[in-house]
Amino acid sequence: MEAINLALRNIAGTYLKQKTTDCSLHGQKLLFFCEHDKELLCVVCQTSKNHKNHPVCPVEEAVLELKEELKPALNLIKEKLKRFSEVEQECKETAEHIKSQAQHTERQIKAEFEKLHQFLREEEEVRLAVLRVEDEQKSRIMKEKIENITRQISTLSDKITAIERVMDTEDTSVLQVGA
Repeated sequence: MEAINLALRNIAGTYLKQKTTDCSLHGQKLLFFCEHDKELLCVVCQTSKNHKNHPVCPVEEAVLELKEELKPALNLIKEKLKRFSEVEQECKETAEHIKSQAQHTERQIKAEFEKLHQFLREEEEVRLAVLRVEDEQKSRIMKEKIENITRQISTLSDKITAIERVMDTEDTSVLQVGA
């Protein structure tokens, strides 16, 4: 296949260079193609010693023959291009699918975490409510105990004051209080 491509390139290059020009040696139209040397020839070049025993054909015939030789290679290249295009499309679809899957998974993760956050917020509210109730109960109990102790302290203070007053008075009054 490389040989065909190289031959095509050489023939096409030579043909294009000399298509509108005449033979650089003889000034005549280039009408023939030397299959051995892969060169375009004029009538004089064709009959010269350089190309005497070489297979020669008209340029148009060489071009048609080369085109026929190139058809299978061209079809193969077209088939490869088609396959590459298909693979490219498959890759694009796969990339899009991966992106879509990632977005879907991201939404699922966010939804699950939102459920967890909501659960944790609700659990926090319940626990804080229980804590407030417990705090109120314990605070009320402690308040009652403090009030009770304060009353007892007041009573004891009153008794101490009364006893101290009695003690400050005459001895006989102490006997009356104690009786």
